[in-house]
Amino acid sequence: MRLQGDYDDKAVQDVLRAFHIYILSSVSICVHFTIKNAKKLVADTAGNRKTTKKMANGLASVVLVILFCGSAFASRTKLVSVKDESRVAVLANDGICSSMVEPHGYGCQEHTVTTKDGYILSLQRIPVGRSGGEPGNRPPVLLQHGLLMDAITWLLSPPDQSLALLLADDGFDVWLASTRGTKYSRGHTSLSPEDAAYWDWTWDELVAYDLPATYEYVYGQTGQKVHYVGHSLGTLIALASFSKGQLVSVLRSAALLSPIAYVGQLTSPLARTAADNFIAEALMWLGIHEFDPRGEAAVELLMKICSKAGVDCTHLLTSFTGRVCELTSCLEKVSTPVLTWHVFITVGQNCCLNSSIVNVFLQHEPQSTSTKNMIHVAQMIREGTIRMYDYQDEDENMKHYGQPTPPAYDMTTIPNDLPLFLSYGGADALSDPDDVKLLLESLKDHDGDKLVIQYREDYAHADYVMAENARQEDAGTWVLNSPNESLGFILADNGYDVWLANSRGTNYSRGHTSLSPNDPSYWDWSWDELAAYDLPAFFQLVHDQTGQKLHYVGHSLGTLIAFAAFSQDKMVNMLRSAALLSPIAYMGQMPSPLARGAADIFLAEDLLWLGIHEFAPRGTHRNATFFARKAVAQLLEDICKQPDVNCSDLMTSFTGKNCCVNSSQTNIFLEHEPQSTATRNMIHLAQMIRRGTIAMYDYGSKGENDKHYGQPTPPEYNMTGIPNDIPLFLGYGGQDLLSDVKDVQTLLDSLHDHEADKLVVQYTEEYAHADFVFGVNASEVVYNPLMAFFKLQ
Repeated sequence: MRLQGDYDDKAVQDVLRAFHIYILSSVSICVHFTIKNAKKLVADTAGNRKTTKKMANGLASVVLVILFCGSAFASRTKLVSVKDESRVAVLANDGICSSMVEPHGYGCQEHTVTTKDGYILSLQRIPVGRSGGEPGNRPPVLLQHGLLMDAITWLLSPPDQSLALLLADDGFDVWLASTRGTKYSRGHTSLSPEDAAYWDWTWDELVAYDLPATYEYVYGQTGQKVHYVGHSLGTLIALASFSKGQLVSVLRSAALLSPIAYVGQLTSPLARTAADNFIAEALMWLGIHEFDPRGEAAVELLMKICSKAGVDCTHLLTSFTGRVCELTSCLEKVSTPVLTWHVFITVGQNCCLNSSIVNVFLQHEPQSTSTKNMIHVAQMIREGTIRMYDYQDEDENMKHYGQPTPPAYDMTTIPNDLPLFLSYGGADALSDPDDVKLLLESLKDHDGDKLVIQYREDYAHADYVMAENARQEDAGTWVLNSPNESLGFILADNGYDVWLANSRGTNYSRGHTSLSPNDPSYWDWSWDELAAYDLPAFFQLVHDQTGQKLHYVGHSLGTLIAFAAFSQDKMVNMLRSAALLSPIAYMGQMPSPLARGAADIFLAEDLLWLGIHEFAPRGTHRNATFFARKAVAQLLEDICKQPDVNCSDLMTSFTGKNCCVNSSQTNIFLEHEPQSTATRNMIHLAQMIRRGTIAMYDYGSKGENDKHYGQPTPPEYNMTGIPNDIPLFLGYGGQDLLSDVKDVQTLLDSLHDHEADKLVVQYTEEYAHADFVFGVNASEVVYNPLMAFFKLQ
């Protein structure tokens, strides 16, 4: 058989022979169905050989039918009902705990829960981390896997990369759920997996029975509201459940990775082809109720097809994925076509999969689901809706729903105060960005401080659970030094609950409910918006999560947005104290040659005029747009041509002569910093440098200013408006070229009426701008006095 060239009956027979040893007498109808359609394809393609793509897609449909038929019948292994006591022994002695958790040194408990419709589901509990500790008071978190997977999803990577184990080490009481039909959740009070009735369900039933049963069980065991983490189908059943008001009373928050609600725009060629050709419906018609992607026939058949002379598997993969992947390189990465088929083919081009876990994956995944569930998903793909299962008969729908069409799940009814974290990827072929935007549009009225969106341009579907770098975060400024030198770690070691914030546009805060970083409007902001929106949102989230007032630590621009917010009386009711390092408010005296030179020649304004809206100081920043990267080199070149600018030492020219920066951490710094910001933000700072004022962004015309502010000039932030009783710690240095001593003195003059016991000022003669966060002695010089100040508040 060939994917390019002529087709004949012999070629079709060769394919059938390749898996003949797996066919039992009971599958004759499947073979007849396959040959019939294969012959029709031969006839069709014989008359029209001009369209290779059409031919390949047609054959792909036939191959899929063969794969599913072979796997469905060849891999039938009699499974004992949980009514048999031996099944309990299997769970205890050969379960997920003993095979995947305990070997890594973690304690683990096996649990079962029975749904109202009789399915007996497996749950695993990891009550403490590897270092031990007292279980019982830790916040519980329930992890729910995606389609064709089970709870092992969260344990495939090494302990320092597997989310379940990371959460346990971070102090959570971790619970892992496996939906009905998967290896460890195949029990039922009266049915066997060999009964057709056992598989008579879709994800509607996961919403109605499985998720509530597991949630109620975890809540009952812990006595606490539960955090939820879902991936893929695990997000769909959560969103559907929340839309019906289910679980919300026992939910603390929900993190939804690769969120799936609408799937009408999905770009996975395999999923789209299967839906458009009604493959799952054909399987159901053939009496195949269990959809089993791990059947031996599927593995053997795909291997045999790819090894046949004249078979071009590059085009086979391309017809499935829309992405060319050379067979040899794919197989080097995945070892066997099964992983090629399940991971690389179905979910998009994953950027960051951990290739070392391939064998672990193949030992456990993919898992079975019901054919009816696959039909339901196919209906969603074809129709672009989120509705309950359509029985394709008005009378049947009326019987089940009391109406002739299936009811829709209304995403707009999800409670607006439900804390949600949604993370999606630009390369995801299943959770397509266009579909995610439809979901976000449904959530447009969600409370702003209750909805966090993360967009990862390079991530595809499987990266969220198997990527080598899925653990990484930013806000690296506070953790770039060794633990005994990084303020983030030092505060944690001293008993503080530490939260690290990333402002918009930085590497891990590039998401938006409707915009992409490639859109100019995404970058239409300055630090005014950070003071008006970002900082209040951070404050509100941490306050709501902890129920306590906050200490705040800001550096550089982090101090400016705090001063601006405090001067407008924002967040002060949630503030315990503020430590402001290298404080920036007034900038008219700034002596930094780089910053002053750029401001004086209006470089940022020129970039905006050229249409460059993202200011990306790292020319190699992977998330920076093309023009933003190109602009960096030219910008730096122009600045360095200015008199008195010594570009041989850029950090000194920009920040001042730092006395104590940890040189051994330079490479780590360069891996993470500096980050992008808006060109408009740079213009705003340049305006401050040139004018010496703390005013809002100047639009450059009286008309535009009047449109935005109701006056011809931008309003000023009045530093004297900062409440006099706010506890403030200000640390500044004598060598700082950005937070200049004269400018700091102007700020202190504005605070002359501040209550004396509420204002602590620390001056370090030898310190420059970067020493406050990267100094090897910052712990003794700055952080210890800062913590002593906190303890007094």
